[in-house]
Amino acid sequence: MTYPPPYGRGFGRGWSRGRGWGPLPTLPPLPPPPPNGLRIVATVDSNVGLNSPISFRFARAPLIAVVDTVGGKVVNLKILENPYATAPHGAGMGLGQWIVASGVKLVIAPRLGPNISFVLQQAGVRVEIVPPGIPLSEALRRLGITT
Repeated sequence: MTYPPPYGRGFGRGWSRGRGWGPLPTLPPLPPPPPNGLRIVATVDSNVGLNSPISFRFARAPLIAVVDTVGGKVVNLKILENPYATAPHGAGMGLGQWIVASGVKLVIAPRLGPNISFVLQQAGVRVEIVPPGIPLSEALRRLGITT
C-alpha cells in the first residue's frame, strides 16, 4: 500500500513555499535632533519641500518628512522615501519603531492605525491630528511653528 506524500510541512507547497514573508524593509538611521530642538515627522504625498501635501495614510504613505525645529523655527527638512508603503505586513509597527529610534517627539497625521498608535503612545510621542491634503507648512503653522 502506498501513501500520499506529506504535504503541508513547509517543503515548497502553498503560498509561501515554506520560506515565510521575508525581511521587513528598513529606513536609514538619522543623526540626532539638534540640541534644544524638536523633531517632527509627517507623511506626505509628494516631495515639494514645505508645500508637500499631508497624506491621508500614515504608515503606507509614499514619503516621510522629517522636520527639525529650534525655538519654534524650522532649521532642517528631510524628505525620505517610505519603504513600508509596499511592505506585505507590519508597516505600522516598523515605521513606529523607526520614529521612536530617530528621536521624534511629535507626529503630524490625519489618522493612525492601531499598531502605530500603540507604539507611539508607549514611547510618549505626541500625535497631532490634521486634515489630509493641507501643505506641511500649514500643518506646522497650526502648531505654532514658523517656516
